[in-house]
Amino acid sequence: MTAERHFELRRLEGAGVHLALADGSRLDDVNLVSTRGRSLWVFDGGEDIFVPVTDVVDFWPAAGARTAA
Repeated sequence: MTAERHFELRRLEGAGVHLALADGSRLDDVNLVSTRGRSLWVFDGGEDIFVPVTDVVDFWPAAGARTAA
């Protein structure tokens, strides 16, 4: 992930996102808690999940997600 894309993702912290992963799987409509460090911290269905940044191939906001100003 480029630094620019990582910055775009950081702007979605606290919002719902969809993540496409390198293994072909997806995490849909998860809450993005933090993008700091080498892993993303997401919350899904009462569970904390840590995803290596290098595993994320694409992302987009969930419906109704707002970015930070």
